[in-house]
Amino acid sequence: MKKIFSVAALSILICLGSCKKMVDEQPISQGTLKDFFRSKFDADAAIAGMYGEFQSTMIKGDGSQAENRITWWGEARSDNFERRVLYAQNTQNEIDFNGLTSNNTFSDWTFLYSTIGRANLLIKRLPEIKNYAAPGTAGELTLAQEASYTAQCYAIRGLCYFWIARLWGAAPVRTEPYLSISDNPEQARDPQEKVLQQAIDDLQKAYDLTVKNATPTVWYMGEGAISATMADVYMWKKDYTNAVIWLKNLFKAKAPTGKVYNIAGSVNTGTGGAAGDLQTGPTWNNQFVNPIGSVESIFYIHWDYISNGCACMAGVSVTTNNSPIRMAEGLWSSWRTTTTDFRMKQTYNSTGTAVAVRDANLWKFYPGTFTAAAGVTPYNFVTSSPAPTTATSLYVPVYRLSDMYLLYAEALNQLDDKANAVKYLNLIKVRAGLAPVLATDFADKRALETAILQERQYELVGEGKRWFDLVRTDRVIEVMDPIITARQTLAGSTITGWGTDKRKYYWPINRNVLNSNRLLVQSEPYNN
Repeated sequence: MKKIFSVAALSILICLGSCKKMVDEQPISQGTLKDFFRSKFDADAAIAGMYGEFQSTMIKGDGSQAENRITWWGEARSDNFERRVLYAQNTQNEIDFNGLTSNNTFSDWTFLYSTIGRANLLIKRLPEIKNYAAPGTAGELTLAQEASYTAQCYAIRGLCYFWIARLWGAAPVRTEPYLSISDNPEQARDPQEKVLQQAIDDLQKAYDLTVKNATPTVWYMGEGAISATMADVYMWKKDYTNAVIWLKNLFKAKAPTGKVYNIAGSVNTGTGGAAGDLQTGPTWNNQFVNPIGSVESIFYIHWDYISNGCACMAGVSVTTNNSPIRMAEGLWSSWRTTTTDFRMKQTYNSTGTAVAVRDANLWKFYPGTFTAAAGVTPYNFVTSSPAPTTATSLYVPVYRLSDMYLLYAEALNQLDDKANAVKYLNLIKVRAGLAPVLATDFADKRALETAILQERQYELVGEGKRWFDLVRTDRVIEVMDPIITARQTLAGSTITGWGTDKRKYYWPINRNVLNSNRLLVQSEPYNN
């Protein structure tokens, strides 16, 4: 894992932040750093490189097509997607049948640690800039700017550790950069709880350093994005009281439009929440094609075609080749009959019943006019114009308000506040054009949780959420066992279903990562 970069290579990688040639976490030689981090311009370039590394990790990996880890990690193992048999490789086959191995492309955590490495370096070096750039000069990094940049480094590092904890459980926690070729890169795994605590500690530091009530830039982690991530971490830990605290911190933050997300809901638990907090149903798609102009945008990845080339994301964007995955048959067949749901016709092509239509990629993230055609009752036959191409830039949400309102409903349900849980669930349902539900419709917490999870599946498909929802609520075996059993039956394989081993919620560690760090031990049961 130890690699040395020349000054030229480091400058190109950090300054451009192009996300095309990202590698493992790099120890940087003293010679490389000698002339760097001496001005605000150096800090700007390094911050761009850190965000670029995270962006590349989630959207494009090493530059190849169909390596959108936000989908492979967040949804491909769930009931949202399935392999297209004709184009499936071993990677997709393993995921489709829950047979993960350490050879799987997506079992490699290197990219996330590379982003962490950049954050570590920035946290270490940003305070040194004041020693070189004098006050009042063009290169000065003011104390306010240093605090803002440091906050974003802590926030991104916390977000990356949260992803690592959810995907691998136990993992090494590193908070210092590699500064010398003599630094030892080998480190054993820390317990999952320590990894999650590191995420919490980082996010708290980020929040404390961040200016409150400022209008954010949606591509950077500000007050709202930090609060949303922290709420997500506490939901994962099933600490619903703290999740509510951080959701209310989010509600008093501002959207990129300057509107406070939900000021009335930021005080008393369960209060607030209005249709005006959200993008309207008929314009639901606008938050994906113009997040800067949406009242519910929180934190997005901006994949610019001109800078980075085609996003070419498996299952969720236009690619130059056929996608190896597609929307799963169960979701396809059930959702498309819900003809009043504004989201369905703005998410994917629901034309007819042909499998070839389902093979088409989602158009959720693309601009266009969604026009219902005549004579296709009961389905909403829609077309997108202009048609998306590989030259279309994408804005992929990491967090937006609908996601957080549904998490809020889930937390309130767990805290025995059924009435307000239903209220926030209905905000999303009614916005989508669906009938509201009543608290009396649900016999118990689990029944209401099921309804909330169903709404999250429809609302957030393609956004990397479904798998984590199933794991967080311990629904994996319940949902996936019959699906994988059906896949095995169709393939003529031995019928094992998903199985009962919950240790398989987590990924194995990639063979290359194990070979580069002798202190790592493979996760059970993958070590058999």
